[in-house]
Amino acid sequence: MDKASKSPSTEFAREPVRVWDLSVRVFHWSIVALVIAAYVTSRYNWMTCHVWLGRLILTLLIFRGLWGFWGSDTARFHRFLVRPSIALAYARGFFSQPEATHIGHTPAGGWMMLALILVLSMQVLTGLFVHNDVARVGPLFGIFSANTVDMLVSAHGLFFNFLMALVTIHIAAVAAYWIVKRRNLVRPMTTGIQYLPPCAEKPEIMSARRALSLFLLAVIIATLIGQL
Repeated sequence: MDKASKSPSTEFAREPVRVWDLSVRVFHWSIVALVIAAYVTSRYNWMTCHVWLGRLILTLLIFRGLWGFWGSDTARFHRFLVRPSIALAYARGFFSQPEATHIGHTPAGGWMMLALILVLSMQVLTGLFVHNDVARVGPLFGIFSANTVDMLVSAHGLFFNFLMALVTIHIAAVAAYWIVKRRNLVRPMTTGIQYLPPCAEKPEIMSARRALSLFLLAVIIATLIGQL
């Protein structure tokens, strides 16, 4: 669960604290680049490249799932997924209530992150079975009947629309934080540093060795999925 400071503090009274580890930051910006690239390759029908991008995204999603259980404090699901009622109350009071200091994700931001991961995961998994008129591009094409594959193809496109809707809301929320709260959410996700009150509890950051081990495990799992 997110920890919040009840006493407001000005920026000059705060100190820099590393809240986002390198793994989370690389995951975040890599997913942004890969999703854009996947969209472009789909539009231009570069299906071979599109499939490889999908496999890379799948590998990163598996890694993020593992990191959500065994990663740094701010990356762990149980640390930032609060009760939905708390997240809704936070969202409703966004414009009227003063901003508390949340370490890592805000109550609403944590659920948005989970929603993005789940929808993108469904987008990638349905893509494993997709085909088009040019090539049988999905690595698992042929496992199901033609009717089931057609349904999965439709779902692949539908999940993309869901994903774009969530991305739009996410970008709008980041902009709203800057305009309303004067809080830059892009900088911490780039540098890993968040300015916190001196009394704030510092999150535990896991080692790069653990991240590498979990990433290699993610590569193995993604490879096995692609060879079913």
